[in-house]
Amino acid sequence: MLAFMAFYLDVSLFTGFFSLLAFMTRVKNKTRKQKFLCVEPSPPLLSGALSVSTQNEKLWAYAQYLYDSLGQRIRLSELGTYQNKTFTYDVLMLFRQATIYEINERNRTCKKKALKDVFQPWAVPKDASLLGQVVLGSSSGPGEGLLVNTWMGDLPQKNGKFMSTVTEFGCIPVSTVYHTDQFGWMVTSFFNNVIGISDPSRLNPPNFCTDAQPLLGNIMLQDQHSCDVNVKLKTTYFILSASPPLLTGSFSVSTQNEKLMGFAKYSYDALRKRIHLREVGSYNNKTFHIDLLLLYKEGVMYKINYKNRTCCKKPLSVDFHPLEIPQSASLLGQVVLGSSSGPGQGVLVNTWAGELKLKEGTAKYMSTVTEFGCIPVSTLYHSEKSGWVVVSFFNGVIGLVDPQHLIPPGFCKDAQLESGEESITFFNLF
Repeated sequence: MLAFMAFYLDVSLFTGFFSLLAFMTRVKNKTRKQKFLCVEPSPPLLSGALSVSTQNEKLWAYAQYLYDSLGQRIRLSELGTYQNKTFTYDVLMLFRQATIYEINERNRTCKKKALKDVFQPWAVPKDASLLGQVVLGSSSGPGEGLLVNTWMGDLPQKNGKFMSTVTEFGCIPVSTVYHTDQFGWMVTSFFNNVIGISDPSRLNPPNFCTDAQPLLGNIMLQDQHSCDVNVKLKTTYFILSASPPLLTGSFSVSTQNEKLMGFAKYSYDALRKRIHLREVGSYNNKTFHIDLLLLYKEGVMYKINYKNRTCCKKPLSVDFHPLEIPQSASLLGQVVLGSSSGPGQGVLVNTWAGELKLKEGTAKYMSTVTEFGCIPVSTLYHSEKSGWVVVSFFNGVIGLVDPQHLIPPGFCKDAQLESGEESITFFNLF
């Protein structure tokens, strides 16, 4: 299929095209003295549309794009004409996984190919030269014009010249003109740009791409900046991992039958298999306070009363289970909590669902964790005994704020091990 994107791949200019859209970035070249110009990086998350046309009129295309420099992902959905033939093309490029998907949502089919190019963030090359700064429209009133900067320079490997325009504030792309021997001058115009990702799920392969086979050999999918790979799933483009081994934070827990409502602070150490929970709440309309220290390596659980300076020491024979998504989990989707339009306005999360086999029967769960860092956000859990249980995590910090909380206090030294075991899991501690 002839397509605008195929053209770029064929002439090895595709990634160069995106790296040379002349988006402004932080400039390290000390020869640039125009301090008033935009020197901040372009937004790492962008959604919008663009059109491309060529001087020889062989190519015209319109595309909607999603750009994620954090995850090194680009999605393009386009239509156009090439040599008087119309085409549609939908492509997802996952640079960290060195994979490109050609997607046909109508037929629910995928082609999976190797992507050898290195991801290039949208940036003006260091050797670019400033042509000038102008106002598109008028500067006489708010909303009447747009202040922009225009830069020019050479394409990679001296394949041609480019001239690019970006906004002074926000460094949003406006237009790019560049020259190649095959097409002459090519004009790219950007419009309807939004800072953020309008639909994060489109930056992941759809479900019907799960079984797509690489056309050019097998590719190992890895993402070193997301969670480490430790699970092989059918949805291999997502990466499952345990949460950070050291965590401190808080959570709330409530049940569907309204019998339980609790608030707890926790310290979590997966390296030495220790958990400390200090919780207050109500159960069956009675308030309670509980302070637990679980030492899985030692097989001991302490119930601590700091007010009376007493301890109950009981055997703990269950295995330690790190905070992680089970291997059998199924991905429900990826969304942004809040907004992706600006730093600090939202967080990208993945939601997984599955079942757990317990002695009492089967329990269902749905867990949400952050895409970067794999920090727990929330968990819904259902069993016949408890009904639905909702756990919400907040104020999480990677590391241990007070390691002393994971060591039995001095007055527990003489505590005698009591007979009888208690079945301890993350969800029945409450």
